[in-house]
Amino acid sequence: MYCELSYFILISICIPIYNFNVTKLVETLIHQGKELQHPFEIICIDDHSSDYFKKINAYVETNENIQFFSLKKNIGRSKIRNMFIDISKFDKMLFIDCDCSISSDLFLKNYMDISNCDVIYGGRKHHQIKPKKSSERLRWRYGVKVEDQSFDFRLNNPYHSFRSNNFLIKKSVFKAIKFDESFNGYGHEDTLLALELQKNNIKIHQIDNPVYHEGLEKNTDFLLKTRSAIRNLSKIESKKYNISSVKLINTYLKVKKLNLDKFLLLISKKGMIIIEKQLMSSWPSLRLFNLYKLLFYIRDQNNV
Repeated sequence: MYCELSYFILISICIPIYNFNVTKLVETLIHQGKELQHPFEIICIDDHSSDYFKKINAYVETNENIQFFSLKKNIGRSKIRNMFIDISKFDKMLFIDCDCSISSDLFLKNYMDISNCDVIYGGRKHHQIKPKKSSERLRWRYGVKVEDQSFDFRLNNPYHSFRSNNFLIKKSVFKAIKFDESFNGYGHEDTLLALELQKNNIKIHQIDNPVYHEGLEKNTDFLLKTRSAIRNLSKIESKKYNISSVKLINTYLKVKKLNLDKFLLLISKKGMIIIEKQLMSSWPSLRLFNLYKLLFYIRDQNNV
């Protein structure tokens, strides 16, 4: 769909929160919103964070510029995002992950300037400075080398490059598509949303308006999230979607065609233990990380 410039847009900024300090993020958004002099709202829903982060975000909860909701139990990434449909009052919904920071003084303006698109994705990037803690370097390297996609790449691969960390969507479109709430764990709920958008011929318009990803998990936590994401990938496959464009699936299909999957299954348990040790080091290998994911996917496919 062609995107026209807008001179007046009403926007609901939606921030799902889980165990992260969002004070700086919301302060930046409030400042930018007021400067634009457009009607906007900021809605935060806390997905049962720990008491530590509830205290940190107490300022956000009591801020008169913000609607804040605190859930009594954790409902997961898909359900919490769908909740914003009924709470938000404007037709444009801008989703921003809680572990992001704003990279441009024109961040909100860049979204507000475009009105006639069903879905807009702004992108993501990581800081180029290597983290001091070696326990965060796997997540950082993966972010810089894999997740940080160029604007040109996103333009040529609008569905494959879509992520839920920083996107604007028309409420009417979101009501019709929504996130699949059968996805309870972490990962690939945005992959499925993009596939649904593609199936329904709803275009994703790409703009160069990234946020910084600040939430670098420890290596051990990132591996657990990776396993959860791979299980969700298997769920997508079971729904009969064509996900051969996903690198992991593409590699698996090649391995299976060469009849190497059974051999890799045999060595997978010990192999993953050996690889994990390297991934915990000060300079983790992304090639070994890819092998780790392949071995886990093969085990998951064989219910091991």
